[in-house]
Amino acid sequence: MTTAVNRITQELVHRANQEILVSPPSWGAEHRYHTTTVTTDISSYYLDHHGRHRLDLLLMTEACRQAAISAAHRFEGVPLGVAAFFNSIDIRLSNVDTLVNSTKELMITTSMEQMKLRADGSPKQIVYSQEAVVTGSNEPVLNSRMAVQGVPKGRYADLRAYQRNGSPAPTTATMRATFRRHRDIAEPARVGRTQTANVVLAGLERTADGATALLDADLANTSLFDHDYDHYPAMVLIEAGRQLALACTDRPVDWIISGCRAEFPGFAELDTRTTVLARRSGNEVEVSCRQDDRVVTGMWFELTSMARRS
Repeated sequence: MTTAVNRITQELVHRANQEILVSPPSWGAEHRYHTTTVTTDISSYYLDHHGRHRLDLLLMTEACRQAAISAAHRFEGVPLGVAAFFNSIDIRLSNVDTLVNSTKELMITTSMEQMKLRADGSPKQIVYSQEAVVTGSNEPVLNSRMAVQGVPKGRYADLRAYQRNGSPAPTTATMRATFRRHRDIAEPARVGRTQTANVVLAGLERTADGATALLDADLANTSLFDHDYDHYPAMVLIEAGRQLALACTDRPVDWIISGCRAEFPGFAELDTRTTVLARRSGNEVEVSCRQDDRVVTGMWFELTSMARRS
């Protein structure tokens, strides 16, 4: 939903249905850009938990992504019409108490560390780091570093077919009519949610040191699948990891995910069974998403207790 405050086109942040979460980027010296979060009118997906929405690491990750890609298009010469995908994400909430008590928006500063563009302008690799402070303050509350690459949308289908040995990848649009979720969808409370539509795990089982489940995201949920995809996007995979990490606790309502490091060595195919496995050690949880014994996503989450915080 674009508002008069945002004034950013959906194309600039690679969104089709989901809301824009940041203000227009402003230019700074030495490839540094500034933007403010806009979270006054967000979807129920980002509100579907028991804590303040600013403690939702997926919300913060998406805001950081939008801040960076809009700056890359507006100031760094990356053309529109590029299909971009993550190589890695590393994000931390560095001051949970301030985020709990503050009602102000965040100011995100994006520093472009590496910008390698091909002759057609598509990013061979973009590496950027970000720091966020509560507006009017100098105290950091979030730090992130992300790596992205991409190709022109006209070449994307050929790339995916090549990766699949010549077989075109099915898409969420072509699969949606016949898609059926598993009967044993995890109970929302077990994974830190309140609405079944936002649960992305089925067959959830606790193990001696963690938990296992199957990835089973609702293809009709436009907050999870903002536009037509031919793979599970990074945010869905992180959502699966977050939910399984919380399922490793006895009371998910008492915890938040305050940090995530994720690596994406390959595309997670929509038409392949995806197993999600978690192993907890103290307040850290390692999660992997596997397809045909191949790790398509490796993630590491940090748990922070909220039991004594208001």
